[in-house]
Amino acid sequence: TMYGLSKYINKNFGSITKPGFGTLQPALKKLESKKLIFSSKFYTDGGKPYFYYSVTQEGLSYLKDKLLKDNSSNPIQFIPMIKIKLSCSDFLDSSEQVNMFRMIKSKLLKFKSDAENSLTDNVIQNGFYSVVLNNVVCEYKNLIALVEGFERACNS
Repeated sequence: TMYGLSKYINKNFGSITKPGFGTLQPALKKLESKKLIFSSKFYTDGGKPYFYYSVTQEGLSYLKDKLLKDNSSNPIQFIPMIKIKLSCSDFLDSSEQVNMFRMIKSKLLKFKSDAENSLTDNVIQNGFYSVVLNNVVCEYKNLIALVEGFERACNS
């Protein structure tokens, strides 16, 4: 049900995303119109309708495609997106996981290098910007270490 889905997302992904019913309902309708999920209508004893949602084979294929697609070149969008992708990587087989981890690691290494190059720029060495940028470099390093840990787990 939409309520059950909301609880599941909040329990398992709540530290990354917390979509409300106003986000879930249109998303479910869109997914159903694309035949990525289907719903079954039931009624409570009081006659109130509710729906159970299930993922179709096309939906699972779509999820895999989304997980394996290189979505963003924008570091601000990329970081939360890869956290979600990493959280959902169990939907992939081991070779698909390895490919996804390589793609993510490659992009993270580029973003980290770009941030480190910005730190060496004399114009922005001072002030709060350099403190924030140092933190961003640290976050990239942590995410790279996380991905490398996932890679090792796949290879063992």
